[in-house]
Amino acid sequence: MTLQERLGLVSGRGPGFDQIRLVAATVVLLHHCRLTQNDIRDPLFLYSGGFVHFGLLAVIVFFAISGFLVTPGLLRSGDLVEFSINRVLRIFPALAVVVLAIMVGLGPLLTSVSYREYFTDPLFYRYAKNILTLTSNYLPGVTSAGGVPLVVNGALWTLHFEVLAYGTLALMSVLGILRSRAILAVTILSSFVVYLSIHFDPGFARWLPGRFVTFMELFIYFVAGSALFVIRDRIPFSGALALFALLAILVSLPIGLGPVFLPICLPYIAVFGGLSVLPGKSLLKRDISYGVYLIHASVVVAFTLLFPGIGHWWLLAVLVFVATLILAYLSRILVEEPALARKKALSHWINSRVGTLKPRLTFDS
Repeated sequence: MTLQERLGLVSGRGPGFDQIRLVAATVVLLHHCRLTQNDIRDPLFLYSGGFVHFGLLAVIVFFAISGFLVTPGLLRSGDLVEFSINRVLRIFPALAVVVLAIMVGLGPLLTSVSYREYFTDPLFYRYAKNILTLTSNYLPGVTSAGGVPLVVNGALWTLHFEVLAYGTLALMSVLGILRSRAILAVTILSSFVVYLSIHFDPGFARWLPGRFVTFMELFIYFVAGSALFVIRDRIPFSGALALFALLAILVSLPIGLGPVFLPICLPYIAVFGGLSVLPGKSLLKRDISYGVYLIHASVVVAFTLLFPGIGHWWLLAVLVFVATLILAYLSRILVEEPALARKKALSHWINSRVGTLKPRLTFDS
């Protein structure tokens, strides 16, 4: 059975993706709780010789899944308006609400300065850049007991690179790359060579802008997920292959070959899991993974400052997880679902005025 045949059996919607994304968001939550409690003994970081930790692993799972799931729309219709509207409504409404809630709700609760100082400090207004995925980490007076400024929401940095990945995929669609397997293969191979050069040649990496380096380290997983959909008719849907990919990762990480095998193997494992029937589907009525990802880091900071007596990272994690689940559920039903419900109407309204933007260049596979 191929990935394409499996997609047909599940009506084009992978039954396990929601669970995988929620697990990934929870792993990031646990990672931030460990860091907050100064527990840096991440087992995966030690096992991989410093190449990857559990928090980063969860992030690249998100990117791989995202590449697989957002590519079909562009590949079928090439409608850039619809694609853009879908991505904007998926990311920005909840992001804007969370950022504003942190600025005017959580920040004043946690700050050590007066309200007058807080609301007149340029740092307060600068934090609003996060709504546009332009990262600003600090708020006035939100500091540790020692006076060190705290990163208020350490998870938001990845959204900037996710938006860049969406833009790059749209450009690939316009250029016809998604419709030509040969050109797509050359694109992925070129990206992979740059990615490997960054990891194995420090001199090469130093010549590149830091933001580009970070983008390539995430985009390679995104484009791998996209490629899995494009060539879905050639890729087996196989538990044995997924197990082999996992073993390849486990063998490669401690010997310094993680950069070679992780971008190849991890996207397949994530997609295989997403197309599989996983436990917990009946309990997961809504996809709250994005809310968990957006909200948890600020909840970690709040619990750390308001309840400094919490002595163990796992206890902090339990408290943060419960609070975050409640807030993520509210975000889903009050913000995300109402926004997503307007996708078709908004796309139709814009297309009716500017015309459907479709790629002018197409290539045969």
